[in-house]
Amino acid sequence: MTIDVRINALVVQEFRLHSADTAADAAGIVASFSRGIGPAVPLLTSIDDNRDVATVRAFHPGEPLAGDPAERVALEPLVASWQPTRHYGPRIIERSESPSSYYRLAVTESGINNASSEALAAAPRDPVDAGAATPLGLLWIGLPLGTYAGLMVLVGDHDDPAGAMFAPRDWPLPFSSALGVRIYESQS
Repeated sequence: MTIDVRINALVVQEFRLHSADTAADAAGIVASFSRGIGPAVPLLTSIDDNRDVATVRAFHPGEPLAGDPAERVALEPLVASWQPTRHYGPRIIERSESPSSYYRLAVTESGINNASSEALAAAPRDPVDAGAATPLGLLWIGLPLGTYAGLMVLVGDHDDPAGAMFAPRDWPLPFSSALGVRIYESQS
């Protein structure tokens, strides 16, 4: 993986569609507005409800964090409700040279950041067998701006998207909404 240090903000926009049947139309609109320096992340769909979707964008120095208002106008007929836009400062930003084919996003407002430095020190672990590890294509971890609680984690990998899809019960957090974690994934 290479580190992309040019990203200075991550922005998550969550919204609810009138119908899950319009997700492909919304994904097409998002894809048409996803151009820029960094990798384009497709529209992500909640594992709990296919009407809940999210976009994740990386912004570089000098780019306005507001995004393109024409995208919101284009999506408006498909959207039942918008959640507040959430801004994150990059904590870890890494990506491979080749774009990912499948994405998973977890967003929460719980948990406390800025803990004492002693709490952040990791205990020594046994080395991981590199042959057993799954290579990642993208890893973005963001800390919310303006609050001490929350986290956003986006993982992209090179798995075959059809083979990478999991049923919501196959995720490590099957009680995502009960735990206050919203989990999204890319669709094939």
